[in-house]
Amino acid sequence: MSYTRRFLLALVTCAVAGTPVRAVNNSASLSFAFEPTHSAPAVSIAQPADYLCANVSIRSTLKEPERQAAAIQEIVRRLTTAIQSSNTFQLHQGPARIFGGSTSASYLSSRSNTTPGSLQTTLRVLCPLTPDAEIFEIIRRVTQFITGVEVPADAEVRIINTTLAVAGAEQQRDRLMQLIREQISKTREQLGANVVTVTGLDSPVLVRPLDALTVELYLDYQLSATVEK
Repeated sequence: MSYTRRFLLALVTCAVAGTPVRAVNNSASLSFAFEPTHSAPAVSIAQPADYLCANVSIRSTLKEPERQAAAIQEIVRRLTTAIQSSNTFQLHQGPARIFGGSTSASYLSSRSNTTPGSLQTTLRVLCPLTPDAEIFEIIRRVTQFITGVEVPADAEVRIINTTLAVAGAEQQRDRLMQLIREQISKTREQLGANVVTVTGLDSPVLVRPLDALTVELYLDYQLSATVEK
């Protein structure tokens, strides 16, 4: 990417961050659910997800970089205005914990087909969840809402994927640590272990989906026991 394109993309990013949508802005630290490449540890906490998060791609294929940046800024303005008027959706502008994993964590996904020469940015649109929510009805409403925003010519707004999100996952660290200590005590008792080694306790609190509305919080730790005769 050329210096000019990087500069323009930075301007677009600043414009997104500075969009005056305080009534719908969510600045909480979010952790997104993903499917780990290995099974989660035995110790975990199940809880309802707080949000469905739609990652929205905004891009312009106008030929002039300056017009591309202006078009994206206009789309952001229109989208945030629509969010402000909806009384349902929120624009997330806070920190996000994204740890990767397979795309199976998403209920809706599509491959990126960004055309060379296009300028692109992304937004995170949140929909708060309730215990009796119908996840696929919410996805339908989010999709209808996003695609219903009128965009300029030679521009595109689409949902890249959706996933469950949790606010303040790190607040469960102390409870997880207590559960892990209890697991260590049981391991000593059941195996008669002289030495129990635990690694990975400094890892972030991770989130994986259990079902359409429930997630599991855990630490990616490993426990080993040694029995000395």
